[in-house]
Amino acid sequence: MNYFGDNISIKTMGSAMIKPVTQIRRSLFTVAIILGVSACYGQAVVNTTRFANDNPLRTRLDSLIDQSVQRYLQDKRAVGISVGILIKDKTCFYNYGETKAGNNKLPGNSTFYEIGSTTKAFTGILLGQTVLDKKIGLDDDIRKYLKEAYPNLEYKGVPIRVKDLANHTSRITRIFPNMWERPEYDSLNPLHDYTRQLLYEGLHNMKMDTFPGKISSYSNMAVALLGTLLEDVYGQPYFSLVSKNILEPFSMTDTRVDIAALPADAIAWPHNENRQVVPLWDLPYLPAMGALRSTTRDLIRFIKANNTDASPAIALSHQLTYGTNQEGMGMNWFKHTTPEGYQVLEHGGGTGGSRSSLECFPVLHSGFVILTNSLANRNKLEKELAAIVIAQAQTLP
Repeated sequence: MNYFGDNISIKTMGSAMIKPVTQIRRSLFTVAIILGVSACYGQAVVNTTRFANDNPLRTRLDSLIDQSVQRYLQDKRAVGISVGILIKDKTCFYNYGETKAGNNKLPGNSTFYEIGSTTKAFTGILLGQTVLDKKIGLDDDIRKYLKEAYPNLEYKGVPIRVKDLANHTSRITRIFPNMWERPEYDSLNPLHDYTRQLLYEGLHNMKMDTFPGKISSYSNMAVALLGTLLEDVYGQPYFSLVSKNILEPFSMTDTRVDIAALPADAIAWPHNENRQVVPLWDLPYLPAMGALRSTTRDLIRFIKANNTDASPAIALSHQLTYGTNQEGMGMNWFKHTTPEGYQVLEHGGGTGGSRSSLECFPVLHSGFVILTNSLANRNKLEKELAAIVIAQAQTLP
């Protein structure tokens, strides 16, 4: 089963850290493929692509992006993909394939995709705002904010702290068994009726196996719980908090939870292994772990805001809460340093038929976002785009 954050898992033993898959890829940068990259203008090249696309192929950058995306599209599961590239605050968008297999509708930079666990980066920023508003303390015992008694949420007297929920060191199970063990479970939309009460029941039934704050192990349930705490202390729904603190200040007009009223051709419909359309995933009760839908246009704005620490809450969400800047965590941000010495902030996501990747390179004022509506493997593409972005940014003043 795959429930958001499809490519993320960090575990530590002492000071040794097993890197998440996304970060292993970063250690494999291959700069040779991006020699001679220029800005978004220059010499024309011939388009020999198989998938429909809007890549103008006018520049070396266009060509390199095309080569990388074409390799991604060789995966037989691929349907559509939208890529946003930010290099020294200059933006380029590229779209390939279809919004639905066989419909001949090319996605665009305003096409909506599920972003799954990339939502968690937004949740981390909300936590930062909650701390600044003095409504929650990062070192608080989470039971301070729960209405029932949970004597099980400690290990040898050490409780789970709020920050442990945001850096995946809480030891809360990734997904509670009562999600799929119940008769109502629907594998095609597994969380659409998974309520707060079911979350709390799972929380009651779990058993701590070691000290919180010591070992990182990815947990959707921990971030879902964090979202309920944020909603409760403000007395507002999650999306209202996201809108007020992130979307409105940074003119992110596309990002939303509910896309039911949108025309069908505005959505990149998710697909399974056989390129068949599957339902969008709904998380009406626990949105903080993965409910947002967005566009490359909006997520480039999000990257820009994070690159510049555009609000105190964003800056706080980037502060290290676990590990090191070489390999560690902020508040729902994975942090690492490239071989070239550049700090990276990232998060990715996966639902039943969509994938997302978002990376920020603050010092370079650069980054990229990948949104797909299939299960095609984007791991190599992530690595190649990171190399392209870094090399291009290094050539510009």
